[in-house]
Amino acid sequence: MITFYTKTSSTHFLRIVGIILIFLLLSTASSLSFQKVAVIGTTGNIARTAIYQLSQANIPTRCLLRHDITSDNGTNHKKTIDNSSVTNDDDKKEYISFSSRPPPAEIASALSQLEHVEMVQGDITNRESILELIQGCDAVLCLQGPPRPNPFKSLFPFLSDPNDPRHPYMINYVGMQNVIDAVRQTPSVKRIVRLTGKGEQPFSIFTILINMLGCMAKAWNYQGEQLLRESGLNYTIVRPGLLKSSKDYQIPYKGKMIVDNGMDMKVSPVTYDQIAEVCIQSLCHDNCAESTLTVMNVDENQGEESYDTLLEKVKSDDKSRFKESLLEQHRMGARLGFVAVSLMVTGIVTVVSKAITIVVSILF
Repeated sequence: MITFYTKTSSTHFLRIVGIILIFLLLSTASSLSFQKVAVIGTTGNIARTAIYQLSQANIPTRCLLRHDITSDNGTNHKKTIDNSSVTNDDDKKEYISFSSRPPPAEIASALSQLEHVEMVQGDITNRESILELIQGCDAVLCLQGPPRPNPFKSLFPFLSDPNDPRHPYMINYVGMQNVIDAVRQTPSVKRIVRLTGKGEQPFSIFTILINMLGCMAKAWNYQGEQLLRESGLNYTIVRPGLLKSSKDYQIPYKGKMIVDNGMDMKVSPVTYDQIAEVCIQSLCHDNCAESTLTVMNVDENQGEESYDTLLEKVKSDDKSRFKESLLEQHRMGARLGFVAVSLMVTGIVTVVSKAITIVVSILF
């Protein structure tokens, strides 16, 4: 039987198709949108850049802050900034850039004056303060890093306390466990983005040096990554190259590159702006969930101009390729590094001592 479609039935059909298309578009838009973001590591170089970018995008942002926006003598830095030239967004962007290193309280004050930015006092080592921070948020940007430790104390572990709130163990590992526990109690959070670094090669010279002089920072970074991979939560881990200010480094044209699954790349400079952008833009791509991204720059015309193009191709981690723990390997690497440095110093001292002996014998 042949059925003839009337104009009316054709119109109804088109309306139904239109409704279906609108529904699909709305569903996609919903899955790619986020309404409120929590940021940890507020006054760090990348975090403050991310906060500025979120503010410019009109995204409400809650920022964890360890201290009041006051100086040691109680002076309110916000008044100082309001009375200075930091009066508009361009001035604030310049102020929170990296041409100078103002005290953290001043940075926090400048950030707090941006649109849609709210400061929440707390500490990543305090689980309850994390829980308060992320209430009502869709995503958490974990951009924190430990301050530089005393290298002497790092070389001799018995001099440093791993339970010190500023120790890499507390910031990179215990802190991440606190975030994971808090997110499990907060259904609104759909993604954790964690900024780490290249630490999957415990015996590389770069990793050995940082572990030796930085209280095993690389080791605890990797262990913190593994907490995320084993958590069952949606995460994106970002491993950047050599971090630079955009004033000190020119990004090659079509030179942006991202590889997934934690794959290695030749280390290159990347700017704070670039890494902040990747952390934020990854939230707009559902396929970036449960992925480990290495972010570098490549030669001109060998990469892409837009991160969106690269993020669209990201695939989830093959978790079987990530070792459950590299802690012992990192410790062994640091010990070997210490022995090598000790032998080198001993050799230099021996040579100098012999040289002095020869000179003395000649002169006297």
